Amino acid sequence: MIKTNSHIHSKYSWDAHRDMDIESIAKILKYYKIKYGIITDHIEFSEEALSYVITKFKIRKQEIDRINQQEQEKVILLNGAEISEPHIYVDKILKLEELSLDYILGSIHNINRNAKTKTEKLLAYKKYYSDILKMIETNQIDAVAHLDYINRYYESDYSDKSQLLELFQAMIERDIALEINTSAKRRTTNKEVKYDIFPTIDKLEMYFDLGGEKILIGNDAHQTDELTDNLDIIEE
Repeated sequence: MIKTNSHIHSKYSWDAHRDMDIESIAKILKYYKIKYGIITDHIEFSEEALSYVITKFKIRKQEIDRINQQEQEKVILLNGAEISEPHIYVDKILKLEELSLDYILGSIHNINRNAKTKTEKLLAYKKYYSDILKMIETNQIDAVAHLDYINRYYESDYSDKSQLLELFQAMIERDIALEINTSAKRRTTNKEVKYDIFPTIDKLEMYFDLGGEKILIGNDAHQTDELTDNLDIIEE
């Protein structure tokens, strides 16, 4: 199994630590013999102008290219992005072509995190997975990032199996990968529940049973001490 971390946020993400410069990321990955890393900084079109995104990603690309040349394949960094709610910003994503991104993760971050009654929770989950399906159907992403992210905020999983089957089938038809994201161990805020991964194991099994094969491995690192966090559980 090739060691990889395909979900890394550098200092070019608004929420990442300043010590996450491209050179430091490469050094840590090389030290731990993680051959590949995809730098997937956030693109938040609701917060950032398109021109600003393009400018900072061009600067970042120069750094990635320089490090890759220095390392001579001891570690390989890919030029990626994590785009929030991409189905809302179809036209803007088309204008990112000049960045020559290697990999685009699609994420849904706009979630109802405060539902109280069971009915409200069921509706929150229904809306979340409906948005994921819309994101998949725009067909502008390479992978669905941290499916089940909504589980961070609730004590139980209120997902609907029929919705999941529909979105997994849509992913398979479009050759879109499913990320196994190990940040669940450290990021689930509900103290009553501690998930190991996003998505949960039963959803991974559902995806495989439908014939899904395309998997991406990442841990959503935002600081240097998270770059290898829980990646050791993936093989198991």
